[in-house]
Amino acid sequence: MESVRCYGFIDEGSGEHGWLFLEDCGTTQIADKRENFPIAFANWLALLHGWASNLPIRARLPERGPAWYLETLRATRLGLCQSLPERNWGDLDRSALERTLVCFEVLERNWHVVEERCESLPWTLVHCDLQPKNVLIRHTDSGIAFLPLDWEDAGWGAPATDLARIDAVSYWSTARRTWASLELRQVEEQVCCGALFQILSAVGWETIRLAAGSEGKAMRRLRIYAPRLTASAQALGLEV
Repeated sequence: MESVRCYGFIDEGSGEHGWLFLEDCGTTQIADKRENFPIAFANWLALLHGWASNLPIRARLPERGPAWYLETLRATRLGLCQSLPERNWGDLDRSALERTLVCFEVLERNWHVVEERCESLPWTLVHCDLQPKNVLIRHTDSGIAFLPLDWEDAGWGAPATDLARIDAVSYWSTARRTWASLELRQVEEQVCCGALFQILSAVGWETIRLAAGSEGKAMRRLRIYAPRLTASAQALGLEV
């Protein structure tokens, strides 16, 4: 697998800032932001997950399992609850926030469903922010090389974290080379969990923007995310 070459790091001495020198990988993204990932990337990701799951690196990485996303849910809910009485919301905005909070309550009450599904595959190295904008491609003599960027939230967790918008059949067909007993149903369940994790992260970021004063932009996105959050919970079999 090709990767982005790192040429070095210079610490400015403050403990907070430094310079990271990376190879220029161009600007060609893997897909449009509204598209799913191509089948070839699903196969590549399955190889990465399967290979990394056998590495003795768990103790060196932060945990990125369901517990991490549950904390994201709780922190986001607190931020939204604090915002509700502080502003004079319109009907659409208040409805979106209330709908999100109701969904959060249902999810936390049934979080064991998420935990059970995330135990069906071995844990491995996960990126945690796989979006088309974070994956560049390069054409090489051996084919297309995939170059994921922005590993800020990466850690050790269930593959589900990376499986939103991934073709389940393609991932399964490659992953079972490493995990022979893997069933397609297990991958499909983790894809559903991945979609939930991705929308939880997105709502969390908009809540931070809301607290920082970017009310207009944050609320436009939260109105879009509210029904997606509900759909993600319902895909797990939860009544919202």
